[in-house]
Amino acid sequence: MVMVLVIGFMLPGLAKAGSPPGGRPLSSLAGTYSYTGHGNYAYCTEPTSPYAEESCATPGAIAFPITGVDVGQATIDQNGNGCDTITETDSDLVPGISATTISPLLCVDKITSYDARTQSGDESYVCYSSGKCVGAQFEASGTPVIVATGTYHIVLSANGTRLDWEITSLSDPTGGLADFAYSGTEFQQ
Repeated sequence: MVMVLVIGFMLPGLAKAGSPPGGRPLSSLAGTYSYTGHGNYAYCTEPTSPYAEESCATPGAIAFPITGVDVGQATIDQNGNGCDTITETDSDLVPGISATTISPLLCVDKITSYDARTQSGDESYVCYSSGKCVGAQFEASGTPVIVATGTYHIVLSANGTRLDWEITSLSDPTGGLADFAYSGTEFQQ
């Protein structure tokens, strides 16, 4: 009998500690997150100097293995729209004499599907080389240049404060990106 009373008093508190019944709603993702990402991808160029980027589908294109590391901040609104301010460092996959590239990125995200029960879904993104994030909204400066577009698969954990992502598609306007493995984590602040 005592055990039944103890459990009866504990259950309401346990329900509050985890996800709401039926899962965590999309609106609960609203907030500011720290952002880290890392992975590898192929960057295709012409086979001769000056080795300008070209489509990986072009016969004779050379694919260079690149490793990238990202750090930044992301903001998501209650409708699943987001804006990320990121600094990305890219280097040859096996470090060599090539210069490391450090690039600012502004990425606009949109959660396109979300299952509250599994706390997972999919998101599309477009990354620009300039502009700024004002909360979850992107403000262009001049004519923003698209650097990359694609999709992520996302999964929430840690009572909704951790968002893990994995890139599921990646492209750029030239078609010079291919063969990728890239993932990251965001922690709600």
